[in-house]
Amino acid sequence: MAAPAPVPDGPRRTLSLEWKLPLVMTCGIAAALAVLLLSAYFVLKGRSEGIWRDRLGHAIHEIAHDVDATLSQRKALFDDVARDEAVRRVAEAAEESTASPRDLAAARVALARLTMGGDSVRPVELWSARGRRLLVVGPELPVEDRFSRIISGAGPQASQGTRFSPLEESGSRVRFWAIAPVVVDGARVGFILQPRYLTGQRDYVRTVREFMREDVDLYMRNADGSLWVTAPDTPSPPPTRRDSSSGGVFDARASTGLMLAEEAPIADAPWVATIEVSEKAILGPRVSSSIRLLAALSALVVLVGAILSWIVGRRITRPLVELAGAAESVARGTYRQVVAGGSDEIGRLAASFDAMAREMVAARHELERRASEADTARHEAEEANRSKSDFLAMMSHELRTPLNAIGGYAQLLTMGIHGPLNESQRNALERIDRNQTHLLTLITDLLIFARIDAGRVQYDIHDVPLNESLANLEPLIAPQLRSRDLTFTYRPCPTNIFVRADGDRLSQILLNLLGNAIKYTPDGGTVGLSCDFDDSTVRVHVHDTGRGIPADRLAHIFEPFVQGERALNRPNDGVGLGLAISRELAVAMHGQLAVASEVGRGSTFSLTLPRATGTELPVNGSVVEPHAEATV
Repeated sequence: MAAPAPVPDGPRRTLSLEWKLPLVMTCGIAAALAVLLLSAYFVLKGRSEGIWRDRLGHAIHEIAHDVDATLSQRKALFDDVARDEAVRRVAEAAEESTASPRDLAAARVALARLTMGGDSVRPVELWSARGRRLLVVGPELPVEDRFSRIISGAGPQASQGTRFSPLEESGSRVRFWAIAPVVVDGARVGFILQPRYLTGQRDYVRTVREFMREDVDLYMRNADGSLWVTAPDTPSPPPTRRDSSSGGVFDARASTGLMLAEEAPIADAPWVATIEVSEKAILGPRVSSSIRLLAALSALVVLVGAILSWIVGRRITRPLVELAGAAESVARGTYRQVVAGGSDEIGRLAASFDAMAREMVAARHELERRASEADTARHEAEEANRSKSDFLAMMSHELRTPLNAIGGYAQLLTMGIHGPLNESQRNALERIDRNQTHLLTLITDLLIFARIDAGRVQYDIHDVPLNESLANLEPLIAPQLRSRDLTFTYRPCPTNIFVRADGDRLSQILLNLLGNAIKYTPDGGTVGLSCDFDDSTVRVHVHDTGRGIPADRLAHIFEPFVQGERALNRPNDGVGLGLAISRELAVAMHGQLAVASEVGRGSTFSLTLPRATGTELPVNGSVVEPHAEATV
């Protein structure tokens, strides 16, 4: 019995299933717990954020309500002063300068009401509708461009009551202007102005921090975001980025990071109150401690899961590992018996595998026996084939000698060396000569085929000028063409086309193809020879107008001892080796031989050979013909 074939090296080994299954199970448990832990983090964070937003929203709306109440009181006082008769008369008479000293004094007393209660350092000004300052109570401020920047900027709504301007920087502090229109008979005749400063923010911040027990930041900003103010009344840089979503607003600040923000507009002023708290404060110690506790529990669960996975995995995979070892022993041909696995699914699998493995071992022994027999038969067939080839070569060589002698004596008799011949004797000798030539051709084909089959044919491959080789064929077939009354057409190839081939074998192939075309073309038909080419190959076509080859025989036409058509009335037909020899010669020269045929219209045999490198292409890829088409 032949030794078992060695098993080829398989793919590179990785972790075994005995380790891989517990590892995968542990990773699955860890991934599930990680997802749960992450989900718990986001739930707790979202819940904490919601609670904080409720608290911040309540606080900022309370602050905005208090600011609105304070501004409403101040607005009522300004509106009351603006309706004072003395103030109206002074503002109305401003252009004519006809205000009486009594009215001026009464108006000054009315304006002084706006400086009471700790506002004595804040001046109050009375302006005409055309931008002329009429009265000043308190410290006098530079006029600058207040009329165009503040009064005119109040817009047409200024006649509806006191309004407050956007916040603006004034040195190191932030101020705003109270603007009260003085209206007489529905027309504005003047304005009362007073600069004021933000107060009370420090108290608000302290109160909110005591209420929330966390550090919060309180801002007052213009509605357009042009100026941010923090307690007490200090300008502050705006946030570097603001992110708004369905959950609320987040402000990003360079010093404190991401801040949760809640806002409330001030009804009687173009301001917005904003309160912020750090995202770290949102989580707080309770959320952080909950997450740490969950993380510790998750780690413990992963550890316990890893131990259980190892125990269960070992229990499941150990029989599978033993089965894998048994399968490898089957592959090596050293199988003895698989380890029993019990009564569960793994045990039944082991029993089934054992039965299958025994059958495979028996089948392998049988296959090896048959392979040995087949190898012996192959060697015997190869030896018989070599004996056949040697026999054909020897017989072909031995038959050529007497045939040449027969041909030589027949020619001597025809020449009259042994006496004159009458007409019937001469005809008989000519028949002897023709049949001797035909038989010699058949024997030559057998000899060539035997040499090809034995691999004893030598080839001299070099650059062959194609046009010259094709032109030399015409004189060789001219007698056959004339005897059959056939027309021969030849389209010459360009003179600069060379092929890589053995010149003698190339001529032998084309003579075989032309001989077949002449043989199977009826009298009066046409036999043609042409070529075409591309950058890498050259194709020579031999076409005829014969009967054609049926489609069911095209696949076998190049096989040895097969002919396209054989008839009893053509005793001079060959043995069917011409096309087989031609194909083998073409393949040996790195070419191929193909046929296309249509019954009733003729056949075209195409020989394809590699084009010799270094030859030039014709201009524009067209075929340059050295002379006109030749016809016989």
